[in-house]
Amino acid sequence: MKRSLLLLCMLLALIMPTNALAHITNEQNLYEDLQYSEAKAQIVYLSGLGVIAADHGTALFSPKEKLTRADLAYWAGSFFKLAGKEAKHEEIAQAAVAKGLVSSLDGNATYEDVNLAYLQGKVQVEKAKDEVTREAFAQFVYEHRGKTLYEQAGFSQGPVGKVDKVTSLEEKDAAGNSTKSYIVKIADQPYKITAHPKIVQAPVDPTEWEGRTIEESWMVSSDGSQEKQLQLIQFTKSTEQAQQAASQPADNDHANHANHGQTDPAGQEEGAGFPFVPVILVVLLVGIVGALLFGRKKKIAAKEEA
Repeated sequence: MKRSLLLLCMLLALIMPTNALAHITNEQNLYEDLQYSEAKAQIVYLSGLGVIAADHGTALFSPKEKLTRADLAYWAGSFFKLAGKEAKHEEIAQAAVAKGLVSSLDGNATYEDVNLAYLQGKVQVEKAKDEVTREAFAQFVYEHRGKTLYEQAGFSQGPVGKVDKVTSLEEKDAAGNSTKSYIVKIADQPYKITAHPKIVQAPVDPTEWEGRTIEESWMVSSDGSQEKQLQLIQFTKSTEQAQQAASQPADNDHANHANHGQTDPAGQEEGAGFPFVPVILVVLLVGIVGALLFGRKKKIAAKEEA
């Protein structure tokens, strides 16, 4: 019986996803509904800069929905650090209104609102009064981003070029827990990545970055350290990704028409959907162990009756 339980634990350890990669996010695992968004790369990019604030517990970005002024205020307030780390969502949004970044928390945001909140109103916008969707927000800010935006986020430009080698380090955090960090080597120079980096156009597993080319990267001081670490890395598209992008508009039109802007879970990219195979295996293993326990009890009962 002990051997059966040991086997169950070993199999569970093999099939359940590792935590080592959970903190690295890209287009496939940042949100569950980015597959059909035309702005998925920009959404990941701006999330890496902190322009789009993390809303913990939210699995969907809802790219086709209108951006509310309340959410715009929360994002802008978080980006400009207008409230303390323990401040609530509403407190951060109110701080943005008090600062004059957003006029109010009522209704949906317009291009004029976005322009004022992040770009100091300096961009000439033809349809300033038009309401903006969440993915259109990402496209607009990404298109008009400038040096000031990076400076406000505390970022400095990082390395570009081919990744020669990736190594991992086992470290201890402040609580004494083991954590894994990664070092990427580019042109014989080592660069450490932060604990929660955003990756564009590459897998979340750093060991798969070797041989890939970094097109753009940005570094920031992390965890109170003065050392600059890689927080945002944009890789050059692979040939396969370029081919997929070329065929994507037709697929997007079909998917959006069929789902009214919602992502079909059955059609999500690998790694973004529900883990059916691991769950099925767990159910089977639990059933096997249950059968073994039941059989053992029957044998014990039979011996006692004899």
